[in-house]
Amino acid sequence: MPEDSVFVGADMDEDGLFAGLDDLLLSSAQDEEARRRAVRFAEQLPWLTVAQRADIERAFAADWAAASRAIDARVSARSAEIAIDYATRYRLLRRRCLSAVTVGTGVVTCVLGLALLVAR
Repeated sequence: MPEDSVFVGADMDEDGLFAGLDDLLLSSAQDEEARRRAVRFAEQLPWLTVAQRADIERAFAADWAAASRAIDARVSARSAEIAIDYATRYRLLRRRCLSAVTVGTGVVTCVLGLALLVAR
């Protein structure tokens, strides 16, 4: 792609602009879901006054949004732990494979060298 392309920088990493936009969109969606659930909950209480209903909807939505964000934080933390664990396992496996290939190459080289010496 040419340097003056519209897409230059479109592959920004997670620390870039797109991560912030993603967080904003997720937060907005969670807030909207919390409001919908709050309205559905308050509809089950037909005896409430308008003010009471508004208070309950506001409290329910705030509680739901906080719980949702707490769950997201736990999932994110666990995801980071798993990523670190897998990276560590990958490095170990890569080291083992490289060692096996190195040893295998050495053995094959020695066997071929001995075969050439014996063949003379």
